[in-house]
Amino acid sequence: VLCPSCSPAPSVRRLLAAVRHRAMANCSGFLSQKDFWQQEIDAPILKFNANEWLQNHLDEAIGHANAWLAALDISQSKVDFDTTPLSSEGARIFRADANRTYRSEPNRVMVVKLLSFCQTKFGDYQQSLGYVAGLLLLFFDPPTCFKVLTVLNDSPKFLPGYWRGEATACAVDGYVCLKQLRPHLKNKLLSLGLLPETFVQKWFAGICIHHLPYHLLFGYLDGFFTYGNQFLFQFFLAFFDEFENDIMGFAANPEANALLRFEAAPEPRLRRAVEAAYQEKYVTQVGALNFHRERVIAFEENLSKRLQSANEGMWQKRDDDITFSDEED
Repeated sequence: VLCPSCSPAPSVRRLLAAVRHRAMANCSGFLSQKDFWQQEIDAPILKFNANEWLQNHLDEAIGHANAWLAALDISQSKVDFDTTPLSSEGARIFRADANRTYRSEPNRVMVVKLLSFCQTKFGDYQQSLGYVAGLLLLFFDPPTCFKVLTVLNDSPKFLPGYWRGEATACAVDGYVCLKQLRPHLKNKLLSLGLLPETFVQKWFAGICIHHLPYHLLFGYLDGFFTYGNQFLFQFFLAFFDEFENDIMGFAANPEANALLRFEAAPEPRLRRAVEAAYQEKYVTQVGALNFHRERVIAFEENLSKRLQSANEGMWQKRDDDITFSDEED
């Protein structure tokens, strides 16, 4: 154990440098930049990098990320990719989300370009996609990230429809999960005004990237990349089993909402929930679901009328906005 006031001996420094070099050899993302920590130490994407977990577990983190590629059957891109900024950044949300992710302008430019390409190919965009893209860019070059995001967006196993501007598919799955809870707990959540669409977008579409500390997040992501959205369902059930008594004791929405944002959830118990999500009882319970049938029921019972009404309202005539053609200059 080294004294905090002492510098490592030259041999130790060489060993640490060698470990870092091996890790970087398997990393094509922003973390491979020599000045990354100088430029990005306070980057928003690192908000949950508690106690410098990533700096202290770099090889481990890169190992997790490479395993995600393997789980998706994706090979790292060999493309000599174009880093030229887009001539037009398009939607302002891309620049805003890039600024909310990284600090250095070159990295922000790559975020903007990646998100713009995603919208072009996927036909829509939602901020949760930006969170996922931001984390992936730590480990992988933009073309590889785009390959990963394509699989997550398009494969029925992962997040199909979750990253649309109106994330109905994500809300539907939230209601499917809610139905699996014991009736008294389900009713308590609804009585507190905690509709699934108010929190599953963070858990599911954003895969907890801006809510779990990194030392727990990577275990959560391992489950997601291996088992797909089935793991998200398993975590949903494990979380509410862990915190059922707390929720039943809540009298108002704010305290319950703070728990669901993980702000009031003690880390040891969050860890238990993440680890429990792998348990056979949840695998079996979720695996037994007829997803198509349950999604149809969830949509019809909880969302169909609301969406119809909202969309119908777009046609409502507003007398004060009417301009007749013969009144125009």
